[in-house]
Amino acid sequence: MTTATTPDWLAHVEATKGWLSTDEAEVLQGLATKVTQGCIVEVGSYRGRSAIALAAGARDDVPVFAIDPHELVVESDALTYGPEDRAAFFEAMIRSGGYERVRLVNLSSEVVTPGWDRPVGMLWIDGDHTLEGVTRDWECWKGHLLPGAIVAFDDAHDPAVGPYHLIDGLLETAELVHVQNVGKVRITRRPGPGA
Repeated sequence: MTTATTPDWLAHVEATKGWLSTDEAEVLQGLATKVTQGCIVEVGSYRGRSAIALAAGARDDVPVFAIDPHELVVESDALTYGPEDRAAFFEAMIRSGGYERVRLVNLSSEVVTPGWDRPVGMLWIDGDHTLEGVTRDWECWKGHLLPGAIVAFDDAHDPAVGPYHLIDGLLETAELVHVQNVGKVRITRRPGPGA
């Protein structure tokens, strides 16, 4: 719920098209404040709604990398993603001031991670929601995670989509530890001391 005390960043989130709820945005912003080492990586940026929240919480020395190729993808007649979303992302970063901390990488995880050399203190996965897609993103980034790194997944409670099944398997093998659920977001942590 928006009140007179809502920080400006939250108003920018609400003004940006996307599916992240206000409660979920507040949680992401709060998680970003806890990252004291490495960087924050967002997989799947769309128009920048979650990137604004992550940038609002990130420390000056903790950059946010938004990984999204913004190539044309047609999921249905009513749902298409593409270059126009990249333009909207840039506009959202300028409008919100998020450009100071957010670096857009217009490539997919499997192209970016082989040469990646920064430790990751927080990973937010909201890209391809198929089991194959979310597993690919996880496999690409897991080797870059710091011990204790936060790993949050969007659309994690719907058995019809991939994150639900991937997370269950990762929790069973203790590769990740459950932290909390907020809306459709599931927050986990890599075992080890906090990042």
